[in-house]
Amino acid sequence: MKHFTMLEFTNSATARKLGLDNTPSAVHAANLEMLVAQLLDPLREAWAVKCAHEQWGTPALTVTSGYRGPALNKAVGGAATSAHCVGYAADLVPANGRLAEFKAFCRDWLKDKPFDQMISEDENAAGVPRWIHIGYKNQQGGQRRQLLSMIGGKYQTLTA
Repeated sequence: MKHFTMLEFTNSATARKLGLDNTPSAVHAANLEMLVAQLLDPLREAWAVKCAHEQWGTPALTVTSGYRGPALNKAVGGAATSAHCVGYAADLVPANGRLAEFKAFCRDWLKDKPFDQMISEDENAAGVPRWIHIGYKNQQGGQRRQLLSMIGGKYQTLTA
């Protein structure tokens, strides 16, 4: 992991508040390392180039949700089939605040990459998300290459 730490993927205020152990198993930790090596570190490096070129400031990416053990996933209302539960997904926010630009960047960058889902989560009326979900594989190990928006709690194919 070049640009991320395991702590970023397991840290959870909800888990601390509820006294939940959010330690991944060895298999789930290996999945997190694969997610980072195959998608998130290369994404972060490409985003750094874009940020430098556009003079957008820091290219750092904040993990707002990474690994979620079963109890934590239930506590936050996550789907039972969530890739977060097996270490194959993370929710990201660019530290420079450029969510609209990051959304467009991710969509374009993922075109020729193996991945499961990119979800532009909780979009506002202008199509700006609160965070971007990046999934490497689903729980069954599949890579559906889905580009989705979540608007008003409903998922639809990403259009912009």
